Amino acid sequence: MSSNLLASPKLVGHRIAATENDPIDAALFEYLLAGNGLFVRAKRREFAVSLPLSMQKISGLPNGPIGISWTKPRIPASLWREILPHAQQTHTSSSFKEEVYLIYWDRLLGAWRWRASGRESNWASTIADDTLPEYAECCIELHTHPPGALHFSRADDRDELGKFRIFAILIDIHDKPKIRFRCGVYDHLIQIPAFWVGEIPEGIIDLNEIDALVETLS
Repeated sequence: MSSNLLASPKLVGHRIAATENDPIDAALFEYLLAGNGLFVRAKRREFAVSLPLSMQKISGLPNGPIGISWTKPRIPASLWREILPHAQQTHTSSSFKEEVYLIYWDRLLGAWRWRASGRESNWASTIADDTLPEYAECCIELHTHPPGALHFSRADDRDELGKFRIFAILIDIHDKPKIRFRCGVYDHLIQIPAFWVGEIPEGIIDLNEIDALVETLS
């Protein structure tokens, strides 16, 4: 009887690339060794990711894909145009407190929605209200940072490890706004360019793009 039962998928998989589009079979995430490096890959309802851990070339293997493959529309610029003024008006520059925004796909409306969800907020920290139904549905978790705090903090790392979603920080919201994205795949937090996520309105600077440009020029 047991031979007729379907085997449960592995929680963490390990695969050597056979084609350029091997399926993702692991229940949580998998490691893929490909011709263009070592990747961590995972999928959820809204997207699948294939993110490089090492770009060391491996002879004789097909290359693996790099980036995010969306099953829903990418995030439109209009959503960021709604979140930024809300952040600016909720906490002024003279009384700044961090805020958290949950971005999720509304299956009834067939559209991206967002909700402010910060609690225990102060100048340099906040936490998302995980009792909200939107928290379980959240695809992107964004929080504001105080002026000049251009990187994810160690507290951010502790809060975000163990989850599979996209994370973002929005900085200098009252003067030359900047944004930085990364994707959390359980054990890994990997920075990604904003255009992988969607369209960013003019006037919001993608810090990862700036960092990549500086690196190519150095």
